[in-house]
Amino acid sequence: MILLLSCLSGWVGAAPVVRVLAWDEEVAERKLALVSGTSSLDVTNMHPHKRSDPLRVRGNGPHAIHALDKGPAADGKPVLLSCPIPESMKFPLLILLADEEHASGLRVVVFDDDPAGFRWGGYRFLNATSKDLIVQMENRAVNVPGGWKPVDFHLGGENRGFGARIALAESIESPIYTGVWEYEDDVRVLCFLVPGEDPRLSPVALKTISEFRGAAITAE
Repeated sequence: MILLLSCLSGWVGAAPVVRVLAWDEEVAERKLALVSGTSSLDVTNMHPHKRSDPLRVRGNGPHAIHALDKGPAADGKPVLLSCPIPESMKFPLLILLADEEHASGLRVVVFDDDPAGFRWGGYRFLNATSKDLIVQMENRAVNVPGGWKPVDFHLGGENRGFGARIALAESIESPIYTGVWEYEDDVRVLCFLVPGEDPRLSPVALKTISEFRGAAITAE
């Protein structure tokens, strides 16, 4: 469902402020560390509904996730999952998912979580289904294609409730979700659109992660 991003070798530059989002409880309970070159930091306070504590590991890269709860590989080396963080990315968010096919038992997707781009008051949609979706908020609508490409939506104006609607792009006249959401200028919301557990009820389900401005971190 999610593609493992390939490794960026030879990463150099200032240490980014990294946070981790565990996809589910299984991943959140893992013992992991973020590695950069010969330096590493334990990943603490993982949770499926909030970002982890910020991590700034100062090394010469490249970055990887070290599966501390997995024994050494056959060659005696630690079990690592390559984790590409571009030099220009100051606030990477690492989304970790279970993956039995990798020795670490994990796979990773990296997103730029910088509030300068993903602004306060905004919604960021990530479509993990194979279908293109249309998201309507008040009288505006955007296409959210499948494939985990971030699509940002910022209403602006006063704090208020508003109508939200989601439909398949192939049948926009028949919504698969309707609800009343909140616009708050000191909150930003990650919205994952994932395959529904029971397709008879809905082909799409929502997983949302809210962050309040007071929990923000800086690059200093």
